[in-house]
Amino acid sequence: MKLRDMISLTVQRHRAPDHNPTNTAHLELLEEIARGGMGAIFRARDADIGRDVAVKVLLEDHRCRPESTRRFLEEARIAGRLQHPGVVPVYSLGRMPDGRPYFAMKLIKGRTLTALLAERADPAADRMRFLAVFEQVCQTLAYAHSKDVIHRDLKPANIMVGAFGEVQVMDWGLAKVLTRDGAADGERLDPSAEVSGIQTPCGEGSDTGQGGSDTRAGTVLGTPAYMAPEQARGETDKVDERSDVFGLGAILCAVLTGRPPFAGPGAAAQQRASRADLADAFTRLDGSGADAELIALAKRCLAPAPAERPCDAREVAAAVTGYRESVERRLRQAEVANGEARVKAIEERKRRRVALALAASVLLTALVVGGGWGWWTWERATRRATAERAADVALGQADQAGEQAKGGGSGGGR
Repeated sequence: MKLRDMISLTVQRHRAPDHNPTNTAHLELLEEIARGGMGAIFRARDADIGRDVAVKVLLEDHRCRPESTRRFLEEARIAGRLQHPGVVPVYSLGRMPDGRPYFAMKLIKGRTLTALLAERADPAADRMRFLAVFEQVCQTLAYAHSKDVIHRDLKPANIMVGAFGEVQVMDWGLAKVLTRDGAADGERLDPSAEVSGIQTPCGEGSDTGQGGSDTRAGTVLGTPAYMAPEQARGETDKVDERSDVFGLGAILCAVLTGRPPFAGPGAAAQQRASRADLADAFTRLDGSGADAELIALAKRCLAPAPAERPCDAREVAAAVTGYRESVERRLRQAEVANGEARVKAIEERKRRRVALALAASVLLTALVVGGGWGWWTWERATRRATAERAADVALGQADQAGEQAKGGGSGGGR
């Protein structure tokens, strides 16, 4: 059923009907696949190109809130202009017949990092695999930071991992373009650029509501369990790349220990985040069994004071890449050492076999020579004894014959 042929579309889901979009030109909306604080994402069919796409639509609850509309459009604009493999491509931006904005983007097939981490029997399982995923996240954020864009809601639930290892950072709904003096490079994003002619359907109004997810709208932006202390305190003027660095450290903490830095319910987690209560997280990191370099990197990223953290994601990415390369180098060296040890063991076995064969040969020769000499000596003694016995017999016979001769001569004289 094509949307252009409908006045409204009802998607049969276990959701409130006011979240269901109405219609738009060439897209056939199918099922809802995700939902956030401001928008719902649907799998859709692009009839013009003949491919499945993802369509994000502003929720009805935010329809009359200018700030929500502005953020929604800003998400589409920022994601559309960040040309990087780790950012989901945006195809088009438009509005529904009821005035709500939507944007179409690439349909990502994969699983969140949250789901993958939850499957581990132990946080130490597949550590290098998840570190590779984390490295790609850092590279994506390094690119965004090079364009003066910060994400402000980094967490495993916003990391999608594809079936072939591709990694993408999702949900740029809280992203912000930083403004700095002298940052007028044409390659950088212009926060004042016109987005489109899309207006708030209900006219100007206040945006005072909160979304229905863990991501908070208003002065406190982010997810409490992964939130930088300055974000948790609502110090928006202090939020910059180093706040994202804290988010990266929080993800690394979850990878190494199985839990975020500020575990617990949302309100409690936010309070702990605002106090920078990291004692439990650091204890878990120390007991994780990970290499000291990784633990030190996580702690640096999670430093309570922004000035004590790496300056941006590029520095974090370089540290992770350096660590992985050192691990691979150590593994190669270990393989070479093992190979050399195997060769030495084989050569040693060969030498031992030669030595044993030589010893056996010498022993056999000794046995043969010794046995021959013994046989010759025995044979010689036997012959001598035989000769002596024969001589004795002959002498005995001669004596007997002499006696007999004497006896015969005496008788003849008489």
